[in-house]
Amino acid sequence: LGCAVDGHPTPNITWLYSGEPLSLQHQLLAAGRILQILNVSDFSDGEFSCLAQNEAGSLTQVMTLAIQEYRWSVDKLTACSASCGHRGLQLPQLRCLLDGAEVNASYCRETPKPSLQPITCNRRDCPSRWMVTSWSPCTRSCGGGIQTRRVTCQRLTAKGSSVPMSSEACAQVSKHPVDTQSCNRQPCVEWAASSWGQCDGPCIGPRLAVQHRQVFCQTKDGTSVSSDQCSSLPRPLSTQNCWTDVCGVHWRVSLWTVCTATCGNYGFQSRRVDCVHIRTNKPVMEHHCSWRPRPANWQRCNITPCENGTLLRGGEAEGCSSRKDGRVVSQKRRTGPC
Repeated sequence: LGCAVDGHPTPNITWLYSGEPLSLQHQLLAAGRILQILNVSDFSDGEFSCLAQNEAGSLTQVMTLAIQEYRWSVDKLTACSASCGHRGLQLPQLRCLLDGAEVNASYCRETPKPSLQPITCNRRDCPSRWMVTSWSPCTRSCGGGIQTRRVTCQRLTAKGSSVPMSSEACAQVSKHPVDTQSCNRQPCVEWAASSWGQCDGPCIGPRLAVQHRQVFCQTKDGTSVSSDQCSSLPRPLSTQNCWTDVCGVHWRVSLWTVCTATCGNYGFQSRRVDCVHIRTNKPVMEHHCSWRPRPANWQRCNITPCENGTLLRGGEAEGCSSRKDGRVVSQKRRTGPC
């Protein structure tokens, strides 16, 4: 607190609290013109005054101290947790107050919280009421079953015990709950399959083929329904491998033909490739052998370079001539250099 007085000569300043000299902890600064209160909680609401005196006279200045303190309040309670019986509890509600008005709780964070003790409430006998158990498992998984539960009339006392009552006592309060209900009313369904088809599907190995059948979802009385209704059931196979003599086949190859050239880049040779039955050795349709790669039926051959001559494919070589004893001698060759 400051004492806003001045004079000449410099006045002497005396501080008073409620008209009495200061006795609690304080400190004077600036030649007594500033009063520093070291512990506000030691004081209560009241008047501080400073008395300034010199040869010219005296002057008093008065200031009022109003202490505002944040504090926790527990004057409110939560709603009771039960309307009757032995478990009803209320918890005190903490509020941060300043001069009786509620403020944000953060203002009271440095103030120790008071201990909160739950308070019992509504500890009295409850009215009679229906008590039900859980539903029993359904008697059937489909096609309509029955499930039941137990319904009794009881009263919960203030001591926590449950006392059986007559059904009439509960009937006055509410209607009797149902104790039986239908369940799993969806129709019963199953997977059904036709007979396996002929074992004449595509061959997938020696004497091994594939056969098929139709798989569909139906009710117990044979009515076809969507496959989605059977999705929770294991689905039978619609294809399977089977053994058949039709697939007892293999590729048969003949010997390579003679190469069409003895050298050069144009020679090739061929051979016959057939799909034949292993037992009869008779040709069958080639697709029966498609499970195994088909051998090549032609290839290049004799692709080495030719030397000093011209090779003609499929005909005779051109005529060659030479001198002998002064005469020109002509000759014909089919293959090879002159």
